Amino acid sequence: MKFKSVTTIFVFLSLILSGCMPETARTTRKANVGGSSTTGDGGNQTGPGAGPGDSTLDDSLLDTITDSGKVELRHIIDPESGNYKTKVTIPKNYNGYLFLSGLNVTSLSNRLIKVRFKFGRELEPVTIPAVVTRGEGINPSTDIEVLALNLSNRPFENIRLIYDLYDYNNYYDTTDAAETVEPTQDALNGGLFCRGLKIEHDPTFNLTASNTACDTAGETCQYAYAKILDGGLVNNNTNIRINPKEPQIDTLGGGYSLLTQTEKLKRCLPDNADATQLSSVLGISPALGGVIYGNTIVTDHQYQGPFRVLAQSTWQISGGALFSAVNATTKASGIFQSAFTAGVAAQGYNSFLFPRATQMSLQSGVEHFSSTLPFEARTLVNGGLAASGDSDWMDGCNKRVSTYDSYANETIASCNVVATIEILATDNSGQDVVLNTTSKVKLQLSRASTKNYDGREMLYSSLNSCTNSSACGGDECCFNSRCWSKEIVSQCLEDVDVIGNLATGQSCASDYECSSFCCNQSTNTCAVHVNTTEQTVLCGKSPGQACVAKEFCRKENIPTCFKVKTGITPEGQQLCALRCYNVPTFGDCVNLRCVAPIPPTPPAFDPANPNCSDAIDPPTGF
Repeated sequence: MKFKSVTTIFVFLSLILSGCMPETARTTRKANVGGSSTTGDGGNQTGPGAGPGDSTLDDSLLDTITDSGKVELRHIIDPESGNYKTKVTIPKNYNGYLFLSGLNVTSLSNRLIKVRFKFGRELEPVTIPAVVTRGEGINPSTDIEVLALNLSNRPFENIRLIYDLYDYNNYYDTTDAAETVEPTQDALNGGLFCRGLKIEHDPTFNLTASNTACDTAGETCQYAYAKILDGGLVNNNTNIRINPKEPQIDTLGGGYSLLTQTEKLKRCLPDNADATQLSSVLGISPALGGVIYGNTIVTDHQYQGPFRVLAQSTWQISGGALFSAVNATTKASGIFQSAFTAGVAAQGYNSFLFPRATQMSLQSGVEHFSSTLPFEARTLVNGGLAASGDSDWMDGCNKRVSTYDSYANETIASCNVVATIEILATDNSGQDVVLNTTSKVKLQLSRASTKNYDGREMLYSSLNSCTNSSACGGDECCFNSRCWSKEIVSQCLEDVDVIGNLATGQSCASDYECSSFCCNQSTNTCAVHVNTTEQTVLCGKSPGQACVAKEFCRKENIPTCFKVKTGITPEGQQLCALRCYNVPTFGDCVNLRCVAPIPPTPPAFDPANPNCSDAIDPPTGF
């Protein structure tokens, strides 16, 4: 009886446990799981490393997804704030973790997961492995499962930033009188949109079967591709436009009015139709009576607005959508607010290109154009700032030309943006299956940036560009065309007496006055001295003349003897002999004077009993 009771208990427990077991995998698959296509030969969506398809997928992969529900990406967790957002901007050299959240991420826990980002109009792909982990939910008291991407190898660093950020924040005050709120200077600001996508990938545009183009006034398409650049005047003879290189400041330090016309033409143009400011920036006297598009305003140079329009036929925004008049209740959405000829993009001004207005850190006494409010005409600040510090508001082009990196062709406004984000899973055959594709969640890349503990930029390519220290802040120096903190560069070049850098042919009294370190004492002019593997042109100073190093002294033919191999006896014994050659040898620089080189002592050699063990092959390089 006791044995039967024990058996009955075990049977009862097994029935209870079997009722708690999960449902076994289904033998049939649902069609079109989450809207993603299955792999196969017809219309398959597979990753770049996918192998040949067999028109089937791993049953357990799709069954798991089907049973758990549709996998759908909804948010990116902002690395800066920790908030869940549908649009996040990071520097392209970001090397931390990136977390993606969505629906039914749990179903991916036991799968090999990747996330594929496709950037820009060209859909440039970057695929990154991902794992499922737990993170703080939108409600901090709850945890949710998210996809974690380790970006420690900086996978976005080589993405080209060929598009531009546009600022669609509203800067009107509560009175709706004017835009008086300070505009953002942060490229990571949430109100900035990267215009680099085709219209079908722009979630801000209401795309329907009957509305496939963003071309009507009031329409919003904030990611739709458009490209404009800061432009200068156009040469009447060549029809070539000047690319502005300098901000609207006195970079030479003698006063802005004393700059030559050539120097002033290098300045970026005001983003408005104010004739007084345009005349002052370009040094036109008397001042223009008005700004007229196409007029010749400087000798052989005509004005064609402050911007150069690039390949407008490829833009994804057109017509009335290009222009947007903003106020306290109307949100900015286009490329420009105004144009010299209504509706013509090439004649647009008052753009939304980031930054719309800026402040520059300047040294005292540097004259520049600024205004008290951010969006009004600027005037010349005669005498500059009384003390080093930030200027009042200047045109946004000043920041763009000051941050231009000629090697990467990037400015502070440069960006790229994701067109689509795909979640991939690897099935048993090694193929990548697209589980979900979204164009509603956006990752924007801004230029590379590395800042220290107090927010100071430390990355060379992101430092402000300059021609001298007048273009830098009060605590900075211009070195190698970049503004460096004086904590790194202790003394500015302008603060010391410069000796040197004289060009070939200029008069000199010392080698140190010449950029070549070679002052010809016969003519007292700087001479050429190049000593590289590609080219050799030597200074060649005679014995007794001044020098800075021995290679600047003339080569003398010095008899130099070597023990060289001359053959082998029939018995295999090495033969050798003492041979002497005239070897061209630099003179010695002793006490900053050239001295003829001393011939070296010949090696010991006994012709009657030569020791050929240390003999060398006959030299041929003289």
